[in-house]
Amino acid sequence: MIEPVAASDTASDAANSAANSAATSAAHPAAAPARRKTPQAGDLLAAACRIVAAEGLAGLTLRPLAKALGVSVTVLTNHYGGRADILAAICRAAAERDAALLDGWRTTLAALGALPPGVAASLAEAILDDLSASGRALSVLYLECLHACTWDAALRPGFAGWAGLRRAFWDDFAGRAGLPATLLACGWWNGYAIAELAYGMALDGDAAYRLLRRLGVQRLFAGAVAGPDAADGILFGMLRERLCRDDIGHDLGGDPGKLDEAGGPAWAAQAARACGVQLAERGVDGLTHRAVAAAIGIAHTTLSYRFPTQRDLVIAGLAYIARHIRAAVEADSLAELQRRRTAADGPRLDLARASFAVALAAARLPELARHTGTMRGRRGANLATVFARYLPEARGIDPLCAQVISLGLTGLTNTLPPGTGADEAVAAAYRAAGEWLRGRG
Repeated sequence: MIEPVAASDTASDAANSAANSAATSAAHPAAAPARRKTPQAGDLLAAACRIVAAEGLAGLTLRPLAKALGVSVTVLTNHYGGRADILAAICRAAAERDAALLDGWRTTLAALGALPPGVAASLAEAILDDLSASGRALSVLYLECLHACTWDAALRPGFAGWAGLRRAFWDDFAGRAGLPATLLACGWWNGYAIAELAYGMALDGDAAYRLLRRLGVQRLFAGAVAGPDAADGILFGMLRERLCRDDIGHDLGGDPGKLDEAGGPAWAAQAARACGVQLAERGVDGLTHRAVAAAIGIAHTTLSYRFPTQRDLVIAGLAYIARHIRAAVEADSLAELQRRRTAADGPRLDLARASFAVALAAARLPELARHTGTMRGRRGANLATVFARYLPEARGIDPLCAQVISLGLTGLTNTLPPGTGADEAVAAAYRAAGEWLRGRG
């Protein structure tokens, strides 16, 4: 049993060490000895971290949770309620642990006062490292819950307090660093922290990614637009090429032959579309051969012959979405671009949601790490085209600047349920970022 956290840094370190130790244990740990005593919130959190680290939030159902705790499902539900109630209890316990983890950083920030750009960038890097190392178990759970809340309304009330805690921390940080209040209010800055944390969980061992992240936060706190020294932009281009070493359809540098090659089955493109929709709406765990086959009315064995692995389904979905987004970016006007993004399949084929889903899954499925690196490296490529066409008066918007802005929009997108409200929120954040860039150029 993990004891409740005290308010001291020592207790925080011990608690997070215990949670991370649990998260890195075997994927299918032996069940605890059977007992009738109701598990406490700390027990729930430790067991949840183990399960989610191995199987994602989709694996956190009542039966395996009860088994890991050594109790019956009845004991669990009698005390806590249904799955949403149990997840709410887990989120409350996680928020308490998270608050203890962040208290040390709050003390540091309070002692420093206003943060110069270089200090802000270094601190942002260090905090992201801490959240993905010492706080890895909690961060995996946080990101999985955040992602699931976009399609599962029952989880949102229980997660709201934890989400608010992290946002308040990052907003306080950005305020001390002098970021405009408009970027905080619209959710762009919180989105930036979320997106970079998600990519970092999968790519923290990649030196190219870590240096790319450093360039991003340095540029962000320096004002985002390019300065007279172009060295960071040149290095950015080199690092992006190192990360983008994967093949994911024409728009991502690969071969889409499986989708529409001559003589191929007529349903292949339909399957790719279904993969894209499923990936963007429900993530990698929802992207199964049975789900895709059912969506297009073919036998799952037929689909499996053409796309043997889940990885093949992921690549097909990403490639289809990328081509859809490219067509929108090439529209003749900003209004037409927005219409193509939001009309028909637009809301269901969101590249930001799909790439975020792949990044989350890559934290526990190493075979997806290369694809995550490619998606991270190409963040902002489409936005650079949009800025060049529709924001010509803003100077200094180079590819690195576009990637910085894109990361904030990506994270923000993944905090919102799909639909009109989400589109309006992202559009508002885009406008706020545009105004910021106009003032900086």
